[in-house]
Amino acid sequence: MLKLGRATREAMVKELTVLFKENNSAIVARFQNIDVNKVQKLRKPLKAASARFKVVKNSMARIAVKNAKLDSLEPLFEGTCAVSFCTEDGFLNASKIFVNFSKENETFKICGGCIAGEFISYDKIKELAALPSREVLIARVVGGMKSPIANFVGILNNLVSGFIRTVDQISKKKSEESK
Repeated sequence: MLKLGRATREAMVKELTVLFKENNSAIVARFQNIDVNKVQKLRKPLKAASARFKVVKNSMARIAVKNAKLDSLEPLFEGTCAVSFCTEDGFLNASKIFVNFSKENETFKICGGCIAGEFISYDKIKELAALPSREVLIARVVGGMKSPIANFVGILNNLVSGFIRTVDQISKKKSEESK
């Protein structure tokens, strides 16, 4: 029975190590007394954001972060912990989901995390969560680029239509004079 327990622990450490290596970004949070329904409400948007949520055993998580060469995360694993594994692209969405969930649930505390393998504090995660989404930022950039072009087109259009009106007035005046 002891060997089965050890084999299970080793498999769990291996799985966590793979998750930390494959998803070079993660957010670690501590929580207490949160019912399963609330956790499920957290899992659904994380899954939609291509992030994976996992409640971890601290001793196994510490070994996994060492194996994945993310030693800066090791002190975060105390108490009941959960980790959201995500890619760099999904980190912003996952951080927004975690921050919003922590506002609604006082016992859910974000400890920190890593992005692209570098440690990131709770304050930085909170700042990133306040940023607009990638799609909104792209729309703002495109809108900013479009505005001067639209103004330029409007000015050119006014010049051309003004020129046409002037030529039309001149032709009308000449046709009246010739009569």
